[in-house]
Amino acid sequence: MLLVTDVSGPVGKAVLAELANGPAPVRALLQPGGELPIQAPNIEAVHFDPADAASLQRAVQGVEAIFLAWQFSPQLAEAHMRIVSAAKAAGVRRLVQLSGVGADPNMCCARMLRWYGQAEVTVAAAGLEVTRLRPSMLMQNLFEFAPSIAQQGLISGPFRSTKWTWVDARDVGAVAAATLRDAMHSGRTYTVTGSESMSYPQIAEHLTRVLGKPVRYADITANEARGWLQGKGLSPVMIEAKLEMWDACASNLINAPPTQVVKEVTGREPRSVDDFVRDHKKQFLTAVAA
Repeated sequence: MLLVTDVSGPVGKAVLAELANGPAPVRALLQPGGELPIQAPNIEAVHFDPADAASLQRAVQGVEAIFLAWQFSPQLAEAHMRIVSAAKAAGVRRLVQLSGVGADPNMCCARMLRWYGQAEVTVAAAGLEVTRLRPSMLMQNLFEFAPSIAQQGLISGPFRSTKWTWVDARDVGAVAAATLRDAMHSGRTYTVTGSESMSYPQIAEHLTRVLGKPVRYADITANEARGWLQGKGLSPVMIEAKLEMWDACASNLINAPPTQVVKEVTGREPRSVDDFVRDHKKQFLTAVAA
């Protein structure tokens, strides 16, 4: 029995897709109001209430390994540890923890990376067998710009011309599923990337070619980006965390070069940016602002 958490996130959903119709029974952990994103005979939905420890304890009973992820917030380490504590009490042996490139509990200038690092340290202290996945920039983050791409042919951000190493969440999910199935990966930390590093201006060029419409990148200041994020309804702490993260990446503080992890673990090449855009072409051509 495998348990997958944060199935509403792009990586958790991808893990479910990889495990669907496989030989292992799978539980998808859903919070109140959550819906199962992938339907398959071997997948069951298990609801739990974060305020009810007993419901989480029931969800982890009989589980051999857990894909551990959580919606990003300042309480990331606390959320991970809540699940790990229940898992340890239930006799769960293995975890595959979703973290991020640059995770460091002592990071001074990017609190997102500090939160990831704190979550890693907290989980490690539980004494279970842990495989850590540290993906680079998810291609799915480009969905944030889908409405402006569709309506104005525009990506705006404070990203400058720095190259970022991109990876499709579906490839991260494939690595996670493989490491869940095989205990030989326990104790390892994998930096999961695609094969391409490119700047946002280069991303705009790829979008132009694949979508068949002009797309350009416009650099904006951090204050302009802050106003845009405020308009999207993000909390003040998440706005500042996001701006710090973008600045850390744009300053080459944490950018990772491409690795061979996807191919080595899954046996297949990672998806390219063009593959990703082709697969989601309709969204980039028709998306409207929320």
